[in-house]
Amino acid sequence: MNQSLRILIILLPIFILVFFTKILLVDEDLKLSSFEAKNFPAFELDDLNGRRVQSESLNGIKLLNVWASWCITCLVEHPFLTKLSKNNVEIIGLNYKDSKSKANSWLKKHGNPYLFSIYDPRGDLAFDLGVTGAPETYLLIDSKVVGHIQGEMNQQKWETIFMPLIQQATQRK
Repeated sequence: MNQSLRILIILLPIFILVFFTKILLVDEDLKLSSFEAKNFPAFELDDLNGRRVQSESLNGIKLLNVWASWCITCLVEHPFLTKLSKNNVEIIGLNYKDSKSKANSWLKKHGNPYLFSIYDPRGDLAFDLGVTGAPETYLLIDSKVVGHIQGEMNQQKWETIFMPLIQQATQRK
């Protein structure tokens, strides 16, 4: 085997790894920079306790977290959401394609970081919002969706995606 071929065999996997890592990191930045604020869909549904909830209850700065008792990743992100709620971040749940009894049992077992959870058993509101699956988290400012995360909400996403948007919104007021 000649020297050039050996170098190529060593450098090619490194190049591929760097290339795909760069694409994955840039892709997240592009999603964030191209996100356009939109109005939250109008709705009128019950929460998990049977109280009527309307879209007017979404004023101010709030997170809307799409979750379900059957969602494993929802359980992974749950301690972080609990931490946020203990730090006075207002979080509303959107219980997605779940049964009311399983959802309430899940919250009783794992704790409830939500101000309330909108019950969306068929996924109608989630569909109108553009949800692709659970979990997803939306940043709402005065009933407008200004940020969106698919998958697990965690410290890094909170600090790099949602906190800058919240800081921008509070500086404008």
